[in-house]
Amino acid sequence: MDKILVTGGSGLLGREIVNQLISEKQNVAILTTQTHPDVTAGVEVFTGDLITGKGLSNAVINTKAIIHCASNPLNFEETDVLGTQNLVKAIDKHQPPHLIYVSIVGVDRSNYPYYVAKKQVEDLISGSGIPFTVLRTTQFHQFVHRLINGFLNTKEKLIQIPDGMTFQPVALDEVAKRLVSLSKNKAEGLLPNFGGPEILTFEEMFEQYLQVFKSEIDWKTVPLVAPRYELFRSSVNLCEGNAFGKTTWKEFLGSLCFP
Repeated sequence: MDKILVTGGSGLLGREIVNQLISEKQNVAILTTQTHPDVTAGVEVFTGDLITGKGLSNAVINTKAIIHCASNPLNFEETDVLGTQNLVKAIDKHQPPHLIYVSIVGVDRSNYPYYVAKKQVEDLISGSGIPFTVLRTTQFHQFVHRLINGFLNTKEKLIQIPDGMTFQPVALDEVAKRLVSLSKNKAEGLLPNFGGPEILTFEEMFEQYLQVFKSEIDWKTVPLVAPRYELFRSSVNLCEGNAFGKTTWKEFLGSLCFP
């Protein structure tokens, strides 16, 4: 029982976790549906499928910790809920590893379908009898960055963005560092939320983006209606008292210009 398995190891967060584990000379494995994934040298690859359960038994053997990052907001009932059910079934309950799950701030206070599914996963894990730790985080900087680019990638002369949304963006590498540190410790159950250092409106983040990239466009806020916009208007995604992250939104934007 000496390896750390990362589900979703070829994803954005998973890759960062794997790189940090490798830098600490940990024995790292990933579970992926890809037959020939692009991975760092020294990473053991297990080809498997959380949805079907194929390959899971082999992947979880001899693990001291599993960092469970696999998720799909477009297919959460299968990837997240069913996938976690299959993962839990595959784990040897007589010699269980430390199961670490990364969740989202606000899943316990929202009826947004993806959040409901993430809370189901938390409950599946906490009721499994497996030693577990759950870390809920706020949105990554990259999430808001993609959201902004989605509005900018239009041919409209006047860009319209939704009003009333707020975020507490957090750095991906800081969350990865926290998860890696948890893999060295005993299970702690549900941890305090992990948020970024500042709470900003979407308008403020949009303005800073334009300033950093010197973009001159015409834009305005409007009361656009969509379930996701309402989610980020509700403030359930914030955790003001748990601003453990250090990297600001403007610092993240600067890193895109000067990596």
